[in-house]
Amino acid sequence: MVVVLSETLMIVRTGITSFYWRKKLPEFPFDDFKRIVYACAARLDFLITDVRERDITPNFHDAILNGNGERVHVLGHSNFPIFAFAEPREDYSCELVFRDMDSVSNLLEEMFPYVAVAKLEELSRQITDYDLSQLDRAELEQVKYWKPATIGQLVFNWWD
Repeated sequence: MVVVLSETLMIVRTGITSFYWRKKLPEFPFDDFKRIVYACAARLDFLITDVRERDITPNFHDAILNGNGERVHVLGHSNFPIFAFAEPREDYSCELVFRDMDSVSNLLEEMFPYVAVAKLEELSRQITDYDLSQLDRAELEQVKYWKPATIGQLVFNWWD
């Protein structure tokens, strides 16, 4: 008998919070993020109304897509090629309301197979002890301070 625990993508790994003390973190460059977002937007006839590179905070790149009656934030983790989608937010708001966007997800996975798309199911999942065991000491200190409740809050954050 085979037991499948979950079909969701496991995105939690050492360095996912963008804090890591042992060695330099990998980088998912802003230019790569822009290239991917613009390629998908062109194929789906979406307009990109804003693109922002990560700064000290947040730890992700961000683009706003408009089209087909939808407006959505496309988030790209700045250390790993992981994408997610969120509802539009007010300027200066640090609250992300994650969502799925199948049309863009499917195209991302087709055109850029090295990119992972985090689904709402994974992002809204509560953080477990197993998730915490994947993190570095510096990350655990940040988790203790910021107290994220979900995987999405852990992965896409404004911690400084």
